Amino acid sequence: MERIFNIIFIASLISLFAARLFYAFSNTKIFANPLIFILFPYFPGLSLLGGIFGVGGYLLFLKIRKENALPVARISDFFSIAFLISLPVGFLGALLFSKNTLMLKPGALAVAYLIQFIIFIRYFLPRLLNGKFKEGTITYLFLIFFSVTSLISNVFPKFNIHGYLANYENIILLLLLLASVGTLIYLKKRK
Repeated sequence: MERIFNIIFIASLISLFAARLFYAFSNTKIFANPLIFILFPYFPGLSLLGGIFGVGGYLLFLKIRKENALPVARISDFFSIAFLISLPVGFLGALLFSKNTLMLKPGALAVAYLIQFIIFIRYFLPRLLNGKFKEGTITYLFLIFFSVTSLISNVFPKFNIHGYLANYENIILLLLLLASVGTLIYLKKRK
């Protein structure tokens, strides 16, 4: 139990740093002054995709380590479900505390992630616990759902194919989607 708590604590710190780093890549003025990068409460901005990559990188590091005896794939499945329930709460908070009351995007994302959470709890988690899914399957399904939801939500402000593909997060989300689908297919064939 203590090791899992340590994993959660370290993963949250790495996720926070990676989220700020990904956000800094999209806003280059943050790199101009290192104090702005460090003082994120005064200069807010985090990347959700960066946070996911931070946790994913840390869990991948744990999986590769030889002396680690924990089932990292199973832990990542439960991390994915826990993160999926926190997304609607976060987007509802963004909707409630925003100055613009006509923000439909956070509300729509909150509803979309709540529906996805219900699907995961109702259909995918029982199959994992019954042994019908391999460990790690829920993580890849989460990455697929997250990528598709994010790619669709990024289309709505103004659809311009050049602007859409010029955003590095959309390209990373597309690559994440393809890698997750490929890995999920690989896991199914290996079964």
